[in-house]
Amino acid sequence: MLRIAALLVIAVAAALCRAQEPAAAPVTEASAPAATVAAGAATDYPAEAHNFRTFVKRLYAVRALTATLPPAAVEQVRVRPKEWGSDGHGFDKRIASLYGQYAIGVGFEEAAKAIHYEDTRYRRLAKGNFFRRTGYVVATTVTARRQDGSRTFAWSLAANAYGSWGVATLWMPREYRTAGSIVEWGSYGLGAFAVTNLAREYWPDIRRVLHPKKAN
Repeated sequence: MLRIAALLVIAVAAALCRAQEPAAAPVTEASAPAATVAAGAATDYPAEAHNFRTFVKRLYAVRALTATLPPAAVEQVRVRPKEWGSDGHGFDKRIASLYGQYAIGVGFEEAAKAIHYEDTRYRRLAKGNFFRRTGYVVATTVTARRQDGSRTFAWSLAANAYGSWGVATLWMPREYRTAGSIVEWGSYGLGAFAVTNLAREYWPDIRRVLHPKKAN
């Protein structure tokens, strides 16, 4: 339970930061959840989105901080891995490990997108009840849009989540170098993408409630 709670704190903190990043235009046509997943004109596909310049820019984006500092702080408190200790050197190792994992994941993701031509940008549904919108979030997290507007499994995000952790185990203590560890933590990583999209879907609504506009 402690591990799950810590991961939820990390995911929510990072997701709220990422929810405020610029996103793709919201979906404008939808009459059913299945239709909303397929919505979006093919002409909106980012033709030059997957290149080395994009990869480099992502290494220094705000997301690099949200994916590194919050989880490093939590793992420092939990002293995980215990072999790295709880002093300043241990914290440095955790930051370096998480940033390295982030950079490798971004590299895998961009490479997969360049090969498979996937658009994983999140487009808000912004209407409908909670179940419809949440189902849309899940569906659009595990799938990506192709150049013709159709949907496909989001191989790029899976490559990011599982591939980055798989490589990270090379410098982690031996106890983490197992297939089970890669599946477990890779799945947590994939879940973090869903939490981020969930925040992107509902954050504008929450912000309007917290900061209502005054009538003229």
